[in-house]
Amino acid sequence: MSTLVRQETYSTASGLKEHIIHALKLAKSDLEANHQKANFVRIIMRFPQIRSVFDRLKAIHAKCDVNGDGKISIEELTGAMAELMNDGRAEGRASIKPEFIKRTLSISEVDETEETKGEGLDVKQFIVMCAIGFILAEENKELSTFGGMLASGDDSYRRAMTDVVTAYLSFDREGKGYFTSDEFQGFMSASKRADAARNVFSDERFAELDVSGDGQVDFEEFVYAFSKWVSDEDEEEDDEDPYLSRKANPLTPRVLLALQLSKTKLEKNKKDVNFTRIIMRFPKIHKVFDRIRSIHAKYDTDNSGNIELSELYDAMNEIMTAGETVMDKEQIENIFMLSDLDHQGAQEGLDVKEFIVFCAVGFILAEAGGKSAKLITGEVSESDKEYRDAMMDIVGAYLTIDKEGKGYFTSDEMHNTVQSVGKKDAGTLLTPERWRELDIDHSGIVDFEEFVHAFSLWVTAGDDEDDDE
Repeated sequence: MSTLVRQETYSTASGLKEHIIHALKLAKSDLEANHQKANFVRIIMRFPQIRSVFDRLKAIHAKCDVNGDGKISIEELTGAMAELMNDGRAEGRASIKPEFIKRTLSISEVDETEETKGEGLDVKQFIVMCAIGFILAEENKELSTFGGMLASGDDSYRRAMTDVVTAYLSFDREGKGYFTSDEFQGFMSASKRADAARNVFSDERFAELDVSGDGQVDFEEFVYAFSKWVSDEDEEEDDEDPYLSRKANPLTPRVLLALQLSKTKLEKNKKDVNFTRIIMRFPKIHKVFDRIRSIHAKYDTDNSGNIELSELYDAMNEIMTAGETVMDKEQIENIFMLSDLDHQGAQEGLDVKEFIVFCAVGFILAEAGGKSAKLITGEVSESDKEYRDAMMDIVGAYLTIDKEGKGYFTSDEMHNTVQSVGKKDAGTLLTPERWRELDIDHSGIVDFEEFVHAFSLWVTAGDDEDDDE
């Protein structure tokens, strides 16, 4: 089939489906050429890495969802694609075609009735659209798709989407565009390690896959269900530990997106950020922390050592530029909940270290733009170079460990950072003993808020050691 004929068929749903099937066959051929097998059990082992990429897609969905209705429309999606294209993420590809976007969005509306179709994509449907866009862009190197643009220069995203396609081809071994319950049963009986997959792909889950109820599961239906399976572990953890409710905070996806944007900005500016250089800036960062402590002390009216939520509103009025911004109390409350690492609640409030966390989260949200822009502590950074530099140092220090900007890091990643730096100062600071200061909730991972909390301790400790000398 010629490239020209294939391009013409993008205008219809059936033509788009043909492209998806053709792309799946190409993916199957690539696996065979590399002497690889589509193995779902191996993909299960990579669920944490895939989940990290899906979390980033959720953050992008939240950014695109301008009106906050939980869905992204054709207009919101087109605007996001234009931003990516202007950002150089579609080099060598054709211009954006709204009709193609509309067609792709329509085919991604899995689990929708005729009455609700056309209202936009929820998060799982958005992941479906990204997966479709990814394989279509792989098939046609000139085509501009959202999922294809995201793959430009992003190895983690490309690997995760390749895993999604490979997982699907574990069942549709011919690449014909669908598989049946019999083919699933055939996989389960043929696989020597099928027992490892049964918890994820049990008989009961076939109903989740076959959304249309026609006895066949196509690629879109598979990705829709797969996105839920990958996230199931997170949901179970949330049920088990009420402290992990911070993950359900509506600003969490935006913090993740902000970290991604900061990572991209640092890379674009070709800034060589390393922890040792930031250690050398501890005295300057401490000066900014002193200012934040002064504001905390001023509005701790009952001298309890904490700022209650009601007192925090007054403090924010001083931090923000007077008279130019209407304070968003809901946003402030959500950042308060993210920063409340000891889970004392609104009545007990934030101690000094948690207030520094509050300011750092507000800064990166303002950097990311959208609804958070200039609503929280980022406003002050526009006219205050010292404050801005200190906050960028915090973000840079965090990203020296969480190099992918996925929103958390492990003890192994911290160890790797120390080894790669190979400098005395960083090695002395990032010791295994420090991990206890970092991992406040004992989850085995450290997120941005936990990092800032510990970082504020290190900055003070570093200055105290200098004074002793």
